[in-house]
Amino acid sequence: MDEVKTSKEQVSDFVEAAAHDLHAPLRKLSILIDRVFTKHAEQFPADAKEYVTRINRCIEEMRSLIDGMTELAKAEVHAFAFVDCDLNIIIQQTLDVLNEEIKEKNAKIEVNPLPVIKGNHVQYQQLFKNLLENAIKFSRKDVSPAICISCEAMKRDEKLFFKLPLNKEYYKIEISDNGIGFNQVNAEKIFEPFVRLHSKSEYEGSGLGLSICKKIADNHDGIIYAEGEENKGSRFTLILPETH
Repeated sequence: MDEVKTSKEQVSDFVEAAAHDLHAPLRKLSILIDRVFTKHAEQFPADAKEYVTRINRCIEEMRSLIDGMTELAKAEVHAFAFVDCDLNIIIQQTLDVLNEEIKEKNAKIEVNPLPVIKGNHVQYQQLFKNLLENAIKFSRKDVSPAICISCEAMKRDEKLFFKLPLNKEYYKIEISDNGIGFNQVNAEKIFEPFVRLHSKSEYEGSGLGLSICKKIADNHDGIIYAEGEENKGSRFTLILPETH
């Protein structure tokens, strides 16, 4: 088991180092494009600005993909310390990070009381950031996102259904929204890496966010699943243990 963990840690370190090296030429490319356009703007044809915008968009997509692969590699590493994590604080920190996106979409977010559970603070932050980011991003046109975060302790029959230990306390945390939703036939598929149900021109992203969420849930001996209906919204459910 130690050898497997060591191997995963080595892969994570390699991906992180490679990501750093890949970001450097992207930064240089972005700077050079801006310099060329600024210096020779008057000589460029009318549609040149559109091409520059498209090139910069491709650079940003590449950056997003590199960052997503780095986060996925980090989530693969299971060796980390468990500490008390107040999910109320983690959610508030996440909302602070997403403040600009919330304002831009005029999103309304209802947060009900959440528990303190054992886990990795950084990974839980990443988990909730990805889920809330998706709930904000995949909103319907001209409809402000309405997101609700709720939680309840799992009952005995629910533990039996999910084949969970009856002697452990589990919490069921739901994040529901009124966004574009999805066809329920894709409920498992959306957690696979690089799976996109919509084109990049419609919604930006690397297609790695939900696969990272699943990996983090797995790392914490938890479960994540999704329910959705097209044009009516989605509900993502997390089942997480109180202790490990």
